[in-house]
Amino acid sequence: MALAARAAVLIGLIGMAAPAIAMSGLSSLQQAASQCFANPTAARCDGFWDLSAQLKKRADDNEQLRCYSSLLALEAMVSMAKLGSQNHAQQAEILQTTTRECP
Repeated sequence: MALAARAAVLIGLIGMAAPAIAMSGLSSLQQAASQCFANPTAARCDGFWDLSAQLKKRADDNEQLRCYSSLLALEAMVSMAKLGSQNHAQQAEILQTTTRECP
């Protein structure tokens, strides 16, 4: 009985940690995007793409279409920033959208 109780507690803790891990990945992605927006020539822009690919895969695996779409929009904003086109209002809006759509 005690073993079953421990297993249940452990499963509960793991379930609570998964969203925290996802949020941590999203926070890292948003930080990388913000740094790229601030300095589009920085090497930090390159790291953004790996993080974005990981989060898009996770969103796809979990059938989170809105999250996936908002990540694509964030990628578009980073691409535009690297090309010299900055729209700070849109950048801020897509960062908020990813927070809202990617649990």
